[in-house]
Amino acid sequence: MTGKWKKWVLDSLLTGQRPTQIASTLEDNGFTQTTIESVLGNNLPDNYRFRRPVAQYQKLAMPHFLNAKAKVTYTALCDSEELQLYAIDNFLSAEECAALVLLTTEKLKPSTVAGAPSAAGIRTSTTCELAAINDPLVSIVNERIIALLKSGVGEREVIQAQHYAPGQYYNAHFDFFPPGTSQFIEHCAQRGQRTWTCMIYLNDAFSGGYTTFTQLDLTVKPKTGKALLWNNLNKDGRPNARSMHFAEPVTNGSKVVITKWFRDRK
Repeated sequence: MTGKWKKWVLDSLLTGQRPTQIASTLEDNGFTQTTIESVLGNNLPDNYRFRRPVAQYQKLAMPHFLNAKAKVTYTALCDSEELQLYAIDNFLSAEECAALVLLTTEKLKPSTVAGAPSAAGIRTSTTCELAAINDPLVSIVNERIIALLKSGVGEREVIQAQHYAPGQYYNAHFDFFPPGTSQFIEHCAQRGQRTWTCMIYLNDAFSGGYTTFTQLDLTVKPKTGKALLWNNLNKDGRPNARSMHFAEPVTNGSKVVITKWFRDRK
């Protein structure tokens, strides 16, 4: 929480505003139970009921594919206490990947950056929303991704394809929206905060284009059909700064990925 928000909380308490109303406003702006309890301390009544309690995020931190009964072969790429980051090889077949590359090539438009007036100097790829494509494969892939998590929450954000030509990149960024910002209000007021990201490499016949998690000094090499999944939040629902990642510039050839994001509300 920024100093500006902490000052707002203090000023609100000093002017006699009810702590429950302060907590509700903080929730509206994306702050979680842990943060609100920390800043309000004993001022918050024990019987205050959070709309999205810590228990919800603890449940979201246990997606279906981590359950042994799911029989999904995955690799943990780092300590889960730092970041829940996993790879699943051959999640899509080479044939499915090739078909998706073709399907998404004709409906590309310049990629944008949520909350920024322009993507210039930040993100230079092109994007296709798979909802614009009328093909059974899109639904098949969407349902397969949803089945990995089986969270029952926030599954409606559409899959996007990103195409990267030589020299194109997406600078280091978060997939979550920072609490207490206009970005959060604009993009999360209805659908909620982003939780998990699932990104799948559709090809690998190019140079560069690695995915680097900058806070962990960890780099992932693209491989056709490989799915990367990570939780953008800590297990108590607070945004995890270690989820910052960078789509490095492609130096030769063309890179294509698809991405689906999940939210913390239905």
